[in-house]
Amino acid sequence: MTHYSFRSLQGALSQNIVCRDDLDALDEGVRRAGKSAVEVWHGARLVARVKLGNAPLNARDSRSL
Repeated sequence: MTHYSFRSLQGALSQNIVCRDDLDALDEGVRRAGKSAVEVWHGARLVARVKLGNAPLNARDSRSL
């Protein structure tokens, strides 16, 4: 178990949550993406960006990656 930070891309909101691993944290990020896009961080490492509503990623859209 380790701490992950979930940051809303719509504002400066950030919340720390304990997750088992990166996949567990990504699952939590997907749940939180219903209200706004979310970045999932583990310390200084960006784990993932989840688009609003968990929309499909687009390699041509730098905000998706």
